[in-house]
Amino acid sequence: MNRFGLYPTAAVATALATTAALVTASPGGLAVRAADEGLRPYIVTTRDVGEAWRVGSRLRVTRYYAGVLAGFVAWLSPEQAAGLTADRGVTGVEPDRLVTAQDVSWGLDRLDQRQLPLDGRTGHRGRHGGRHGGRGVTVYVLDTGLDAAHREFGGRAAVAFDATGGDGFDCNGHGTHVAGIIAGATVGVARAAGIQAVRVLGCDGSGTVSDVIAGLDWVRTNAAGPSIANLSLGAPRSRALDTATTALVRSGVLVVAAAGNGGGDACRTSPSGASGVFGVAASDESDQRAPFSNHGRCVDLYAPGVDILSTWPDDTLRRLSGTSVAAPHVSGAAALRLGGNRSETPTSLFTWLKSTATSGVIVKNRGRTPNRLLNTGGR
Repeated sequence: MNRFGLYPTAAVATALATTAALVTASPGGLAVRAADEGLRPYIVTTRDVGEAWRVGSRLRVTRYYAGVLAGFVAWLSPEQAAGLTADRGVTGVEPDRLVTAQDVSWGLDRLDQRQLPLDGRTGHRGRHGGRHGGRGVTVYVLDTGLDAAHREFGGRAAVAFDATGGDGFDCNGHGTHVAGIIAGATVGVARAAGIQAVRVLGCDGSGTVSDVIAGLDWVRTNAAGPSIANLSLGAPRSRALDTATTALVRSGVLVVAAAGNGGGDACRTSPSGASGVFGVAASDESDQRAPFSNHGRCVDLYAPGVDILSTWPDDTLRRLSGTSVAAPHVSGAAALRLGGNRSETPTSLFTWLKSTATSGVIVKNRGRTPNRLLNTGGR
């Protein structure tokens, strides 16, 4: 089974090649027995929920979906998987894949001014930086979990759901770091926004596409009020994951995703390549494209993504680099806008983020990648 997770550049190739039995997502000893029998987990999408139950009733199903897509996860042989494609109620069958996380701060300083050098001031002086700080907006962080007790969150953060079967605490650190960039009291962009952590990755920073879809499914069912979803993670292109992510956007939730750290085409990665998703590449303190950052037409803009200081479990701070830390700058900026303009839709937020960006400043930009850098409306 392929897995999926954070975006540590060097680790991705190794992680994507890994095949292992998925035990945590399966009841009892089913995963172990199924692996011994030569089965592997597949994501099966169907025309509707009724078809999912009909088709799945004769299979080893570990999870059903009913929110962002209709379908299920089941342990199948290659022959069973091939046979399902002939069923009129089935719209897609794909192996479960690897997901990885895409791996104050100068980044906050860069958001509220158009040109270098940095002036050492933060606070989003632009007209959209707002007096509200994103108050009333909820950002769902689909990642490794959260240390909600960190002082930077001031009671505005909580664990909402754990698709891996745990308690949602961040035993990796990546999810807490991402959440801090979005809404930390001193290291965050939207310092009054709320954080709801949806854990979809394990302590090693990896997980499965099926767990990420379960997280998206939960958000689709439970999101209330002005909402944004941040996905600082990625996997090889997955039709099921792209379908689920686009469905969440169509439900009214802006989805921001890391473009990926492989230095390649962001359109070859899910969910950054999905329709309606806001894809974010990484730049450094000199406005150069980070050498690890993915690029191409599925990137909507750049944001700070090198040596970014943010929250870490046990009330500490740490610096990380990656498109994983670029994406939450965008989620925070969108929360600022949404906090003062509750009628905004994913489409209008998409347009606003691009229209307020600073154009033409990224050095060593790759072809077909929009030369736009995130800005919160500063001069």
